[in-house]
Amino acid sequence: MVLLALWQRNGYWDFSDGVYAATARELLHGMTLYRAVAAAQPPPVYLVGTLLLALHDGPASLRTGLAVVDLATAALVAEAVWRLSGRRWLALAAGLAAPLLPITLHEHAQLIPETLAAPLILLGALLCSRRERSGIGGAVLALAAACKLAFLLPALAVALFAASRRRALAALLGGGIVLGGVALAIYGSALWTETVTAQFAVGDATLHYVAGLVAQAAWNELPLVVGAVVALGALRAAERSSRVGADVLDTALLRTLVAAAGAGLLLSFTLFKYGSYIDVFVAAEPPLLALASLGAWLAWQRCGVALRLAVAAVLLLLVAQSASLLIAPDSAPIARRPGARSGLIEVSSPAAVSRAVAAARRCPATAAYSGPPYIAFLADRRLPGDQPDTFMLRYSSTDAAFARRAAVDVPRCPS
Repeated sequence: MVLLALWQRNGYWDFSDGVYAATARELLHGMTLYRAVAAAQPPPVYLVGTLLLALHDGPASLRTGLAVVDLATAALVAEAVWRLSGRRWLALAAGLAAPLLPITLHEHAQLIPETLAAPLILLGALLCSRRERSGIGGAVLALAAACKLAFLLPALAVALFAASRRRALAALLGGGIVLGGVALAIYGSALWTETVTAQFAVGDATLHYVAGLVAQAAWNELPLVVGAVVALGALRAAERSSRVGADVLDTALLRTLVAAAGAGLLLSFTLFKYGSYIDVFVAAEPPLLALASLGAWLAWQRCGVALRLAVAAVLLLLVAQSASLLIAPDSAPIARRPGARSGLIEVSSPAAVSRAVAAARRCPATAAYSGPPYIAFLADRRLPGDQPDTFMLRYSSTDAAFARRAAVDVPRCPS
């Protein structure tokens, strides 16, 4: 994590990260979520950001705290692989690889709902694979869905395949009712207006745009999906020969991981909402990695030379994708899908970000900063109307009142 922090520095990777960070600072300064400041997601992502900024008002606290979340996700991947295979070396390798998967690496330590939901969904899958812990697992899954409503899909899928389906579903439903009730009591109807109505008002993305994102995600997830398919094929073969215990030590966990990974991939349908991006797959990669690790090991142990070579080839592809992003984040020629002119790359390098922040700090103190929210956050400059979510203000008619507040906030710098 320290090495990744040195690699990342203050680079600009995700527009949403800057929006959520700047919104969290507005909450720290006393503004009310959904009423005084537009916010497109449920409270957890903003509240976590506010808590971290309360410890230290700057990017260092956010990156450190969210890196700890990424570390927890890696540890859960290692635990899952250990329970599936019983091989310490394989569990350690999977845990070390977890933060380096292409999409996860692109979103490393970003203040986005996916960063928070990824460990919660995986933890829910681990807990729900035990009958006596299925209730706790369902509650954890409810918290994951509270990070972003779309994550109700993998949460529900895991609960349906839990060792005790009734306990898991009851806890998921009960947890959702409690969390939703508390949030509505605090924020009122504005919560629904901002997180649901305003989101749908943004409109649909074009088929060409969605196809490009799906193709990019398919390129990045292909090695993991191949490994997961090999794991499932080996399990079916073992079941026919009554050798399940020798190949897969925890079939109940295998089922909940398949549910989490499969439903996570189905979140590709959310890309039809304009403004969505493939960061949604950050939550699918950890269970996919656990399954792929098992599949790679089983292929090497049980299968012929041809399948071993195929698994080795896709593993090398995965390593090459991550390496290209680490070595050349501004172009990432292998992580970016073949034929694409843009893709899984950083928006601005640390050097370019530093120049933009210096320019923003030279603006008059009375002027609102009209550039990217991430630069405004780093420069500690307020955005027009104190509204960081400039995307929602521009594209969602539901946020017209917030947009008008921003429109009359002049002068601006840059003009």
